[in-house]
Amino acid sequence: MRLLFLAPRVPWPADTGGKIRTVNILKQMTKFAQIHLACLSFEKNDPEYAKELKKLGIAVTLIPAEEPGMIPKAAGIMLNPIPCSIAKYYSKSMERVLKSLQQTYPFDAVHVDHVHMAHYSHCFNNRPCILDEHNVEYKILERCAKAEKTLLKKIIYAAQANKMKNFETRQIRLCSRYLAVSDDDLRLLDELAGTQRKGRGHVIPNGVDVDFFQSSNAPFTGSEDALAFTGSMDWIPNDDAVVFFCREVLPLIWEQNPNVKFYIVGKNPSATVKELAQKDPRIVVTGRVDDVRTYIQLAKIFVVPIRIGGGTRLKILEAMSMRKAVVSTTVGAEGIACTKDVDIVLGDTPQAFAQQVIVLLKDQRKREALGTAARKLVLEKYDWRIIGKKLDQIYEDITNARQQ
Repeated sequence: MRLLFLAPRVPWPADTGGKIRTVNILKQMTKFAQIHLACLSFEKNDPEYAKELKKLGIAVTLIPAEEPGMIPKAAGIMLNPIPCSIAKYYSKSMERVLKSLQQTYPFDAVHVDHVHMAHYSHCFNNRPCILDEHNVEYKILERCAKAEKTLLKKIIYAAQANKMKNFETRQIRLCSRYLAVSDDDLRLLDELAGTQRKGRGHVIPNGVDVDFFQSSNAPFTGSEDALAFTGSMDWIPNDDAVVFFCREVLPLIWEQNPNVKFYIVGKNPSATVKELAQKDPRIVVTGRVDDVRTYIQLAKIFVVPIRIGGGTRLKILEAMSMRKAVVSTTVGAEGIACTKDVDIVLGDTPQAFAQQVIVLLKDQRKREALGTAARKLVLEKYDWRIIGKKLDQIYEDITNARQQ
């Protein structure tokens, strides 16, 4: 099977949730297909990163991003009918290259990674296009609008959410199949698809490398009362989560246990997050690290105070795979087949979240029980190898149907 894989950026290094999913999906697809990856290049190191993907047996075509014309000016954001985050990835050069590739290579199907690349589907004539929705993007923007306190920003988020919903609706109805990361997301996408297209969606969940993320592989285990949060800190939901946690939850925890430390692990933390750490040495901002397992293992509890977002949290699966007790909001745990108080603990208010953390810090036996159940869950449902077999079957069905 020959597949063209269309991505918005070079998915290497795999240092964000989106890149982690993309790289692992690519690894699984190389088991049943010849893959040609085409993506925009934004970074000067992208040619070197592409070499790492080529080591996996993946052909790579990089198209330089047309920076000046790709990001709308502030004045045009409200007037542009295309969502700002979609317009960023439109490139005439990409169109030309894709049309050339599909004429040169007899691809059986096209895998569109992220809805941000779906506007190129017209380049592929009648070849099946499969759209992988890492998140239901309009839902994230709606939640941003709801959480935002500044009136102007609230209006902008709401307008972008409406544009994104219209864009996602069009693309879901045009593609041959669409992939969601959870049953919750699939229901939202089915609603956009409408009755005529319903049934073309599949759940391909986020997964975890269960061999890499296990406690025996971690460099060391800490003894301090430490909490950890991991994730790319330039993503709005992550930034919002840690600011909320530091301002509204941590003070309640410190009233009961002033020795608790909070590690914020991830690249590009905002000035606000850095300032929180400067004001209190118990908040540690690491920036980008080479191995997040170090900090997951260091922590007694992994916290996920996410209030806005979509899809599923890879960070939760990684912590679960390492047998960590996880305390999350309901939104943070969305889409994962977890069971409250069995393999995860939930708290949606600052008081409830803080109380769950305080109780678990005192109860090692409960932490261990949660961690054991969590590891069992990811082994059964979220091992990338299991997910890869399901993806293989979907592509077999698509290509067989096309040949009949």
